[in-house]
Amino acid sequence: MLWAALACAAALPAQAQPAYPDKPVTMVVPFGPGGTSDIMARILERHMGEQLGQAMVVDNKAGAGGAIGMLQLMRARPDGYTVGLSVIGPEVLQPAIRKTGYSHQNFDHVCRTYAVPLMMMVPKDSPFQSVADVLAFARKNPGTLTYGSSGRGTLLHLAMEMLLDKAQAKGLHVPYKSSGEMVTGLLGKQVMLFSETPTVSKQYGLRPLAVFAEQRLPGYPDVPTMAEAGWPITASIWGGVIAPKGLPAPVLARLESACQAALAGDAYKTEAQRLETPPAYMDGQRFAAFAAQQSEAYGKLIRDLGLADKD
Repeated sequence: MLWAALACAAALPAQAQPAYPDKPVTMVVPFGPGGTSDIMARILERHMGEQLGQAMVVDNKAGAGGAIGMLQLMRARPDGYTVGLSVIGPEVLQPAIRKTGYSHQNFDHVCRTYAVPLMMMVPKDSPFQSVADVLAFARKNPGTLTYGSSGRGTLLHLAMEMLLDKAQAKGLHVPYKSSGEMVTGLLGKQVMLFSETPTVSKQYGLRPLAVFAEQRLPGYPDVPTMAEAGWPITASIWGGVIAPKGLPAPVLARLESACQAALAGDAYKTEAQRLETPPAYMDGQRFAAFAAQQSEAYGKLIRDLGLADKD
């Protein structure tokens, strides 16, 4: 009888685990509301949530150039219920500048979702009509050209530093906690200009002067490249979905497929194209390799510009 009972027990199926996901998924965004990363995350959360069959909820965690949000994400349980929007600044630039307590290797990469060049922009009533006007002012008035960024060491900061360094001009960097605050500072005349993505230019009706890209953008055919303005400098913001290291393989695969399907949908494409930030999909493996390459390249640039903190 005992052997029969044991045999019957062994034949019973294991208790079924709930299918992932069976509750909402939090997406940590390492900047405050209003900037490119927040705007793109809120587009993605809707369409990726539809693919997952559960809501995705954006959780903005601004500060320290994005490092605060990245640390929160790194420390979260690797179960797929906390993911994050990775951006070039928090993931690869900040660890090259200061001891953040993390690197790109501390995360599982799910998918890259966008890559878009920066654009120098000013308010519509700005006296600056070109990059030449900006640099002429900076040379004539050293240290009085005020420009904003979403934090020290972000790509927004580095792009302007590269330009000013090559032009042998000086400006005054004014860091903000987020691009939303930076826009408020620009419109309130606290800063004269900043470099951000076309997403922000379109969202807030700002006037672009030049784009940090090799070619003009289709949506801005009259805006010259930096090379056409005399300064061959490129800088692109990219973003994508990452998660705490150690996701179970089926969960990672589920997130990756949901991301790919979301970006392939017409609804996502329409919203993203409207903001001049079309999909730029990479799967998790390619995204991880891309982040490693970017970390190496920008780490060298930051050291060369003397922006890394001294130990």
